[in-house]
Amino acid sequence: MINVKSLEVFYWTARLSSFSRAAEKLNSTQPTISQRISALEDQFGRQFINRSTKPISLTPDGQLLLQHAELILRQIARLEKDLDAPQRMHQSIRLGVSETIVHTWLSRFLETSHQRYPNIDFEITVDITPSMMNALHDGELDLAFMLGSGEVEGMACYHLINYPLHFYAAPGLVPQNRLGMEQLNHLPILTYPRNAYPYSQLRELLFRQINTHPRIFTNSSLSTIERMAIDRIGVALVAQGAFSPSLERKMLVALESDIDLPPMRFFAFHLLGVGADVLEDLSRIAVKVATAAALSSF
Repeated sequence: MINVKSLEVFYWTARLSSFSRAAEKLNSTQPTISQRISALEDQFGRQFINRSTKPISLTPDGQLLLQHAELILRQIARLEKDLDAPQRMHQSIRLGVSETIVHTWLSRFLETSHQRYPNIDFEITVDITPSMMNALHDGELDLAFMLGSGEVEGMACYHLINYPLHFYAAPGLVPQNRLGMEQLNHLPILTYPRNAYPYSQLRELLFRQINTHPRIFTNSSLSTIERMAIDRIGVALVAQGAFSPSLERKMLVALESDIDLPPMRFFAFHLLGVGADVLEDLSRIAVKVATAAALSSF
């Protein structure tokens, strides 16, 4: 008799091309993953995984088993959905989130998701997009809300929201609250990390305009950027809505500027494949919540 859990272990090991990544995805250990696959191979008297290659690869028998395993696991997932099992099932979702979303509508997403899936727990990681994309590919995250371009091979993608970029500063720092190129000769811009949007485009634009190395102070923490702006260290360039409480308390003011950059485009991403039904539902919830947030903010 074939064990369904063993088929799931084999499926994700094959999809992620790694015992360790499959262990992370399934909240297990690498020895346990290896033992289950070895037991499958012993049961059928066939080798399914070529362990001598890096990354590991499937043998012809492994390719055949993968086709059958996916069909079986998808049918089980469909049965569970028809019986509304996900609502009663207790599970943990590893969610990666850009900090901009943390400061805007993440709490509303969690509240709405709890109404639909009361037994889901979220393990939340706040990080930058490149790190989260790697974590998704490696099976270390199940779902991520982050910047994107719309299409990533092997991933489901849902457009969430576009946030315009705005300049913010402490009151009185910029004359008449209008930021021109002349101010940028002595005021640094405080913004997101070098490997995240909008650093590269901002740097190129400023370099062409002021003909010298632009002063850009980067930081991965929006809270730190906000504190530095309040302390008059420079002018912050962040997504609209990220500093709403400080604007309401008049600790920061929004600036007018001719410096124009494309908006930050946020998407929900998750791996395609077996077991993605709940992730699809959560992504659609995120779309609705983000849309409502956009209507109330812009």
